[in-house]
Amino acid sequence: MSALFLVTAVGEDKPGTLNHLADITHSHQGKWLSSRVVNLDGYVACIFKVQVPQKNSQALQERLLGLEELQVTIHQCKPAHLVEAEPIRLSIDAEDRPGLISDITRLLAGHGVNVNKLECHRVSVPDAGENVFTAEFDLMVPDNENTASIIAEIEGLQEQMVVSQI
Repeated sequence: MSALFLVTAVGEDKPGTLNHLADITHSHQGKWLSSRVVNLDGYVACIFKVQVPQKNSQALQERLLGLEELQVTIHQCKPAHLVEAEPIRLSIDAEDRPGLISDITRLLAGHGVNVNKLECHRVSVPDAGENVFTAEFDLMVPDNENTASIIAEIEGLQEQMVVSQI
């Protein structure tokens, strides 16, 4: 029988960090089923789903939690809550302002939309004297929601916001 759990690990970005995590997992006969890794401002953040023989689960979790160079958190996997949904990807470009991500994600949550991935950047445009917000969202839109209406609502959050389905 296998155990499944999620691991989040955050720390200073150094060569070999991911290899170290993978080696520890492998040494306990575990494997990564899926993972995401992000490097940002000299730090690495990763989340990965582990499958390991039940008899090795506790030892592996203790070993990972004992890493001094990373902040590690373990989350037990729960059965998936299945909702009929359509995956979509949106690109958003707008004049930056405080609270913009909060407003967008509040609107999405109000429609029962799950955000699978968000990557955003703020870019300075010296000639215009302003910052531009640009983002890509990978979303799961429930089948009972209208994607075009949601896009229109996002565009309605402020003037000069461009939302494209990609």
